[in-house]
Amino acid sequence: MQNKLLKVLLYFDVFSYPLSCDELFAFSGLLTDRQKEAAGILNKLVDDGHVNHYEGFYFMNGDKTLIQRRLEGNMRARQRLRDAQRYSRIIATFPFVRGVFLSGSISKEFMAERDDIDYFIVTEPSRLWICRSLLVLFKKLFLFNSYRNFCINYFVDAHHLAIKEQNQFVATEIATTIPTYNLELHRSFLSANEWTRHYYPGFRRNGDMIVADVSLVKRFSEWLFGLVPAGKLDRYLMKRSHAYIRKKFNHMDKEAFSQAFSIRRHELRFLPERQQNRILKRFNDNLLDFKKRSGICLLDQVEIENSTK
Repeated sequence: MQNKLLKVLLYFDVFSYPLSCDELFAFSGLLTDRQKEAAGILNKLVDDGHVNHYEGFYFMNGDKTLIQRRLEGNMRARQRLRDAQRYSRIIATFPFVRGVFLSGSISKEFMAERDDIDYFIVTEPSRLWICRSLLVLFKKLFLFNSYRNFCINYFVDAHHLAIKEQNQFVATEIATTIPTYNLELHRSFLSANEWTRHYYPGFRRNGDMIVADVSLVKRFSEWLFGLVPAGKLDRYLMKRSHAYIRKKFNHMDKEAFSQAFSIRRHELRFLPERQQNRILKRFNDNLLDFKKRSGICLLDQVEIENSTK
């Protein structure tokens, strides 16, 4: 139990993000009947100087100003949720969109001044690239290619909900997604990624659906696409998109490109900043540094092997 609590705190320390007691217990997967015991362990960790506690928040960094930073970011996320809801409604009206989930910083209920609103979009099988192309065209024509409220960087189709990459970063992203369109599909998404329970045994977010019925315009537009060889068009758009993305990021070698992008018929992962690698490295460094300071080893065998590479 101690190790679970510490690993959660050290992961969120990467983001300089203090956690409340309830959040810490939820992310650690502790059931109600074990929370009294966990509170005692937390108090001992605080007394021993391994964990900081101030104004109801637990954190590893001794900087108390992080609490005010967190509260301001929470308020900003609540304010921008209205924009996320509005644009979720827009995305949901596009042909072949079957689910819209909020991801990234807004799904953690914290946003910095310059953070974009990220969307995880589920499409009809064999229509992902038609759907994505229409959304990109909308963004360029009507939003002047702005990502601030319309960052559409991850698509999967409804037959491929399981995410191949399995690590702490991806588990956090999946577990914290907020469904804004198609609550049932979001439940299927969480079920398809049961492996995330290894990292977050008891935490799942599955709130109320915001966007309601599919419009007649959407149904009609999908019917129109049924009059043309849509599967062939989808494959063509994938090839053209792949060529464009590869040319735009030709400074990346093959390995770096494959880490930042996944361009398949059933999936598009568009993350050129490769944030995942940096976060996982910082988390691993946190685990190693904590072991040096406290003598407590929190790394499992896989993490130990990765840390020696």
